[in-house]
Amino acid sequence: MSYRMIVDTNRCVGCHACSVACKQEFQAPLGHFRQMTIYRDVGTFPQVKREFLPISCRHCEHPDCMVACKNQAIHKVDGTVQVDESRCNGCGDCISACSIGAVYVNPYTQKAEKCTLCLHRLKVGLQPACVSTCVADAISIITDNAPIPSNAVGIKNRASDTPRSRHIGVSQAMLDKLQEGKPFDPHLYEIDQWGGV
Repeated sequence: MSYRMIVDTNRCVGCHACSVACKQEFQAPLGHFRQMTIYRDVGTFPQVKREFLPISCRHCEHPDCMVACKNQAIHKVDGTVQVDESRCNGCGDCISACSIGAVYVNPYTQKAEKCTLCLHRLKVGLQPACVSTCVADAISIITDNAPIPSNAVGIKNRASDTPRSRHIGVSQAMLDKLQEGKPFDPHLYEIDQWGGV
């Protein structure tokens, strides 16, 4: 069975509960996230609104991080991209290969970490931590035998990206900020503050 994440940005309220649940599930170190919600203010006064975009590993069909890993520590399992910590040497090649900054090296274990889509939970019939805690039901998981919503798109930061996760309701203003060549900064929630943007 293969899994896929669907994120409905029309429903996201920017509460960051998904990020907190993920940090708690995996005990991610301070300053590192497997799941985070970025935002952008759009419009002109008085018609201004804030758009939110939950973002994590997109579990690509052909992951650039997997290709970059010389130790073959990154592999595909049930439509997800996983890191085999026993093979990882913490070199960080996968970090520079990922166009959205979804991978980091844990400063304590010196191993690469990223969203696993909570495969350990899915295998026992539970939803991922981010899905089960989302108060707005903005994040869901479907299997490959379920239809992908027709209005869901795969967000690409580079032409070579092949995301399996799909997003609904992402505005063109947000997509423009995520276009090829724009530097992703996983430490800043507000994308207008990213360097070079």
